[in-house]
Amino acid sequence: MPLATQLREQIAETEALIRRLDPRSAQYIVMQGDKAFQFVMQQRKPVSATVVELALATRFTEADAQMIAQALKNSQGEPGRAIPLLAALNMQLAKQQAALLKLEQAISVIQWLPRR
Repeated sequence: MPLATQLREQIAETEALIRRLDPRSAQYIVMQGDKAFQFVMQQRKPVSATVVELALATRFTEADAQMIAQALKNSQGEPGRAIPLLAALNMQLAKQQAALLKLEQAISVIQWLPRR
């Protein structure tokens, strides 16, 4: 499948996720840089974390996300951050749209190059 088609599908999936979110509910996820985490919980405490795509990240209330983010540190000591899911999805959508635009511009430049 061409890269442009993949990017368009990813953009459509992200837009669909954004539309499905209830704007009245505040769902938060825990991120470190660009990485979102899915947590395995036991008795309301995180036991392990796995890096996943945004759609699969564990959703928390703001207070729980803040508490877990403060406890999460990587090997460089960078702390985790509690981020509203809607904001994270909007950031992902902007990156995907920028990548598609960059690809389309590169294709356009290639098409205008003189043939040898």
